Amino acid sequence: MAKPAQAPDSSTPSSKNVTNLAKLIVTESGGLSRVTQTAVGWTVRNRMTRNGTTEVDRAWHGYQHGKAATATALVIAKGILDGTIPDPTGGATHFYTPKIMPKEGDDTTGVDVGGGLESVEGVVDDDGKPVKNYRPSFAATFTEKVVPGVAPAIFKFYQQPGNGHVR
Repeated sequence: MAKPAQAPDSSTPSSKNVTNLAKLIVTESGGLSRVTQTAVGWTVRNRMTRNGTTEVDRAWHGYQHGKAATATALVIAKGILDGTIPDPTGGATHFYTPKIMPKEGDDTTGVDVGGGLESVEGVVDDDGKPVKNYRPSFAATFTEKVVPGVAPAIFKFYQQPGNGHVR
């Protein structure tokens, strides 16, 4: 596992930041393992660092964040923001869920499927047969980051190349 990163600034994370990150964690990955929730939260923290901001709401574009924070998510969010929980993603800035992406033969209107088709263990049709899913365009050029304990059918993590601003 990666060494804990330093917080974007040296102060204690604000309660607003902790709550915002916890809401995002619950909305995107609530009900899943603590490792999965931590990995999802770290993608936001990594974007914050890359984009030079200390505010969660300046880095959460593209993420869902409408659900209420839970006690567990608040603990995870605080640990991510204060640097006491290590980054299991190795710097990931993006993720997607293969299980919910369109499958081969599905209508892809309005969905980013520019990364082409892939086969992911655990992505199956209604009969339990393996099926290819589309992946978003960033998956074709970004570096994939394997997160131990997170099934690739649930989440695949990626790091945008370089050190600059993350889109």
